[in-house]
Order: sequence, then C-alpha cells, then structure tokens
Amino acid sequence: SDDQTVRLWDFQRRTCLSVLTGHNHYVMCAAFHPSEDLIVSASLDQTVRVWDTNGLRKKQMGEPAVMDPMRGGTGGSSAAMNVQQELFGTNDVVVKYVLEGHDRGVN
Repeated sequence: SDDQTVRLWDFQRRTCLSVLTGHNHYVMCAAFHPSEDLIVSASLDQTVRVWDTNGLRKKQMGEPAVMDPMRGGTGGSSAAMNVQQELFGTNDVVVKYVLEGHDRGVN
C-alpha cells in the first residue's frame, strides 16, 4: 500500500481486522504462510518483514487475549493490562523479523 501499511480484511464483513505498521516506504506485496500464523511483506524501504498473526487468530476465534511480556505486554494486573490496551492497543499482530540487506526496494 502507498500508506506504508499492510491491512488485513474480513472480506465477508467488509471490515479491517488489523493495520500492520512498520515499513518506511510503499509496501509492494504480502503473502500468508501456508501453515503458520505468519505474513511476509516486502517494501520499497528495502526490507522484508515477517509478521506473527497468532494473537489475531486467537482473537478472531474468541480466545482470551493474554498480554505476554515477551510480546510487548506488561504481565501485570488485569486493570493495568486494560489501561495498556486502551492506550496502545493489543499486540494482535507483531513483527517477528525484519530482514534487511537489499540494495533496492523489494517487490
């Protein structure tokens, strides 16, 4: 996308499930992993990003969101977690890897 994001859509409900931010230039393509909860995106910012969508899948399946300190959560009390979710959103999708080294944009 020209807005430097990857957007995940529920096409049946016509709603945006998540906006993946982190690229610094146009995102040229994205693909789902065939068996893992991963998305790979490529950008003109010369990077490939691997996104972990496990949290989003769990949310869509109705499983309770667990704020994991290793994935950006606080690991604190329920009230503290609710405040953090309101301020910063949940970590439904997180960047797992940023692959750098291309001399030009990645298509």
